[in-house]
Parts: sequence; C-alpha cells; structure tokens
Amino acid sequence: IRRPPRSTLDRSSAASDVYKRQTQARIAVEKAWETYHDGALGGTLPSPKVQTKLEMDLHKSRALLAEAYDAEDKGDLGKTNNLIQKIMRITDRVIIESRVPKK
Repeated sequence: IRRPPRSTLDRSSAASDVYKRQTQARIAVEKAWETYHDGALGGTLPSPKVQTKLEMDLHKSRALLAEAYDAEDKGDLGKTNNLIQKIMRITDRVIIESRVPKK
C-alpha cells in the first residue's frame, strides 16, 4: 500500500518475521475489501447498518496498517506486532460478516 517490498537480507530475524507478517496483513486487508465489495455489490449484506459498520472497520484496518509500517520504520516491533494482530482480527471478522447471507 505505502511502499514496494524491501529486501530483508540485512534485517534481523525478528524484523524479517515482522515484515512477513505485515505483508500477510496487507493481503488480508485487500482480501477483506474484495469480499466486502462482493457482498455489497451483490446485495447480500444483511442491512445498510451492517454495510456501514463493515466499511468503517475496513477503513480502520487500512489506517492500522499505515501505523504498523510507521512503527516498524521506528524499530518498534512490539507495537507493530500488536497492530498486525488487530488488523487480522478486523479483517477476519469483516470477511465472515460479509459472507452472511441476507435474511
């Protein structure tokens, strides 16, 4: 989202692991948006209220991803990992809720 992949040749093992997890988080955000759009465009989301909440959660996941990149740039791997965990929880929930059929 913010920058092209960087080489991990001179990074520590922990930093390399964080970088890999950030990539997984970025992919999860993209997948969640795609799943949400499929539900929204297909008219299968349960209600406009649910649609609004999911979209707000997706915007939050993007903001958290930017925060995670910033934390990693500052060398704060603990904060980066915490943000990635939040992103994964949000995107998992959005994917599940986007697939709930309309009643």
